Amino acid sequence: MSLSRRLFTLMLLVLLVFSFGIFFIQVNNTRDSLAERQRVELSNLAQSLSLALVPHVELGDAASAETLIRATLDGGYVRDIQLESVALPAPIAFDITRESQAPEWFQQMIPMPVETVSRELPGGWASLGAISLTGEPAQGHDDLWKLAKRLGLWLLLGGLLTLLVASLVMRRLLRPLDRLSARLNEMETQRFDAPLEETSVKELRGITSAVNRLGQRLHTQFEAQAAQLARLQRQAEQDAVSGLGNRGYLNRAVDEWLSEPLGGSFALLRVAQLEVVYQEQGYKGRDALLRAIAQRLEQRELAGEPIVAGRLANHDFGLLLPEADESALQAFLKGITEDIDRLLDANPMANSRPIGCVIGAARREPGMTRTQLFTVADTTLLQAIEHGSSVALAEEGDQARPRGEWREVIEQSLERPDGLDFVAQPVLFNDGSELHRELFARLREGDQLHRAGDFLPVVRHFRLGARFDLHALEWLAAHVDGIEAPRLALNLTEETLDDEASFSGLISWLGVHPRLCKRLDIEVSESIALRHLERVKLLFRRARRLGARGGIDRFARELKELSYLEALRPDYVKIDQAFFKRDDVDTELLQSLCMTAHQVESLVIVTRVESEQDQARVMSLGADGYQGYVAPAVDVMARKP
Repeated sequence: MSLSRRLFTLMLLVLLVFSFGIFFIQVNNTRDSLAERQRVELSNLAQSLSLALVPHVELGDAASAETLIRATLDGGYVRDIQLESVALPAPIAFDITRESQAPEWFQQMIPMPVETVSRELPGGWASLGAISLTGEPAQGHDDLWKLAKRLGLWLLLGGLLTLLVASLVMRRLLRPLDRLSARLNEMETQRFDAPLEETSVKELRGITSAVNRLGQRLHTQFEAQAAQLARLQRQAEQDAVSGLGNRGYLNRAVDEWLSEPLGGSFALLRVAQLEVVYQEQGYKGRDALLRAIAQRLEQRELAGEPIVAGRLANHDFGLLLPEADESALQAFLKGITEDIDRLLDANPMANSRPIGCVIGAARREPGMTRTQLFTVADTTLLQAIEHGSSVALAEEGDQARPRGEWREVIEQSLERPDGLDFVAQPVLFNDGSELHRELFARLREGDQLHRAGDFLPVVRHFRLGARFDLHALEWLAAHVDGIEAPRLALNLTEETLDDEASFSGLISWLGVHPRLCKRLDIEVSESIALRHLERVKLLFRRARRLGARGGIDRFARELKELSYLEALRPDYVKIDQAFFKRDDVDTELLQSLCMTAHQVESLVIVTRVESEQDQARVMSLGADGYQGYVAPAVDVMARKP
């Protein structure tokens, strides 16, 4: 319970005790006063009647005596009357019954005392008789009930007004403390570089100042750690002259790309004129041209996605290209060659303009390795040079299914509830416990199930990702009761976050399915997080409120500082195992990667771990868990026989 609620509850209890005390004291005092008044009135009535009844009693006139008694006691506090005299043929006794308007429970809770008064009738030397009067408590209860209602209403209104004023005052006084609490919470989930405003509460000024200093220190420390990591990564994976990734970086990027269900192409770019420039202008002219080419390549995008570029050798570059159809790919590569040719300043007066650069590209095909891909791209490059062409594309294999046919199959599957099926691969901590199971989709076509690597490139090529993600979530919601794994992870496509309507639909869907969210981890790739930082931040924030977790896949792939981690604060990050196995990467870089993620309290998971030796290595470098062939994928749910 929060401090404000505790104070409010304490004040409420004090007010209740105070109000009940006042209520009972006032009611009891009034009851005693009414009882005393009743006793006095009964005594006076008895005295008056004892004198007034003497003439009638002496004559033995019982009827006149009873009439006098009734007339005198009409509307009084008397319930029972009894007159006894030797002069009367029989005693006179009767009662005046009157019902009280007070509730029965009130009469039982606060009983009125009943008084009885007796007086003798004077008759000279001897007494003529005696009269006894017993009080009636109904009138007293009526007066007490009216007082209780007025007093209770006043105490209720006064208490509510007091609580309202006290609540406003406490809220104002505790506002600086609430800001401090929220700020400390933000240090765990959000950025911590904006200082808190100074407070007017003397006792909290020192705490506010300390929190501001702590936040600034953490922010500075994280920036220094991220900057150091960026420097180490550039030293290991960046070409010193061009600023692009080097061969090691490009090899890692291609290996990770081939391990994922992505489409696209790899292209070799050769700028033979660099050697001529070096001979004519020296290394300064060549290096300036290299940097200019690198800048042009970094600015290029295909199908709305940036390309991955690296320098392989003195005049060779490697380009990792996203999925695009053949005409768009051909036009894109042609544009690159024309752009670089303009940088080379070819002689416009020459009869035959020499080819300044040549590109050979090869599409990714199922089962391809990096060596095979590089070989096909190199062979295509040599064919382009031989034929005097600036761009050449390798022919696709005969086993490739046409994209149009794939699209029909995908759209038909997305229309059916059973069009998708899933397997799940465990993600384990170093101690063997399970973080979650990552879902991998399979597409159902009749009795055949297609793996994600076969159709996901087509899904992304035709921008069907948002529909695919929603269909996967609907499948999970429908089968959640049959899934044995405690937590599941789903990797979202970029189309879901790229479109405002799709993103809003995802947020709304999560809010409607809180039971599934408590068992769901939502992943996005690092490239998506960098391009849609604000939406990913909002997605993670909403998901956490519903019990879900957020993760970053393909972590540390970009040669950029990791400052986005400070804003997103993911629950975990996933790094490809190829990063950890390379001999040309310093151990300090790998440890810094883990330390930077741990700085924002993110777990580090290494993917594609193939053996126990790989597992031991990633553990020694500070990773928290692993995923890969050592724990193969299994069926996501128990199937009925």
